[in-house]
Amino acid sequence: MESINRNRPNDSIQRQADLSALIGKAEESIASGKSFTRPSEAPSSWLEISSLGRKSAIESSWLNNIGRAGIMAQQAESSLDTMASGAIRVKELVILANNETLSATDREVIAIELESLRDQFNQLAQAEDSYGGKLFHTGDPIQMRIDTNVLVTPSPNFQTVTQSIDVGGVTSDLDTIMTTMIDAVRTGTAGDRTLQLDAGDSLINHFSNLVASQGLMVNRLDQQEDRLHQSQLTSTERRSALENTDVPEAISRFQSLLINLEAAQKLYATSSSISLIRLIS
Repeated sequence: MESINRNRPNDSIQRQADLSALIGKAEESIASGKSFTRPSEAPSSWLEISSLGRKSAIESSWLNNIGRAGIMAQQAESSLDTMASGAIRVKELVILANNETLSATDREVIAIELESLRDQFNQLAQAEDSYGGKLFHTGDPIQMRIDTNVLVTPSPNFQTVTQSIDVGGVTSDLDTIMTTMIDAVRTGTAGDRTLQLDAGDSLINHFSNLVASQGLMVNRLDQQEDRLHQSQLTSTERRSALENTDVPEAISRFQSLLINLEAAQKLYATSSSISLIRLIS
C-alpha cells in the first residue's frame, strides 16, 4: 500500500511549522517585554542599540567630569566673590586713610584691618577644593573634558588670581600690592596714600572680572549638564522603542498568527482527508 504521508503537501506542513515558530516568538516577546533576544533577529536594531550604549557610557563619563568641575567652579566662584567684597573694603579703607584729620593711631587701626584682609586673601588663594587639591592650582590650569572636543578649566590658576593684577599698566602680585598699601597707610606720606587709590581700584576690577568669568563657567557647565541629560533621555527613549515589545501590536500579531495557523491546519486536514479517500478508492 502507498503511504499516506507521501501524498501530504510538504509546503503545508512547513507553513504550519513556520507559523508555530512565529507564534512561539510572539509569546516570548510578550512575556519578556523584549522585541528580540538575539542580534540575528533584528541586526539593524541591535547595532543601533549597541551604538546608543557606547554613546551613553561616554556621556556618563562627561557628566561625571561636569559634576566634579561644577563643584570646583562654584567653590572658586564663592572664594573669588569673597575676595571681590574684600577688595571693595580695601578701597574704602584707603579712602578713609586719606583723611588728613586722622591720627597715627587711627591709621594704625586701618592698617591692622588691611593686614587682616591680606591674610584673608592669602587663605582663600591657598584654599583646597572638595577633593583635597588646590582650588587655585599652581602652574597650568586643570582642564576637564565635557564633550568630544570641549575642555574646560573649572577654576583659574593661582597665578591668574594673585599674580596678574594690573596696577597703572604694571603687573603686580596681590601680596605686594597689599603690603605696599599697608605701609603707605601706616608710615607713608599723604602722596603715598593717594597713590594707593589706584591700587584699590585695580583690586576691585581684577576680582570683579574673575567673578564674572567664573559665573560664566558655572553657567556653561550647567547648560552642558542639561544638554547631556536630555541626550541621555532621548537615547533611553530610542533604545526602549527599539528593544521593548509593543504589547498591543504584539498581541494583534499573535492573534493573527493563531488564525492563520488554524486556517492552515484546517486546510491540511481537508487535503489529507481527500488524499485518504482517493487512496482507499
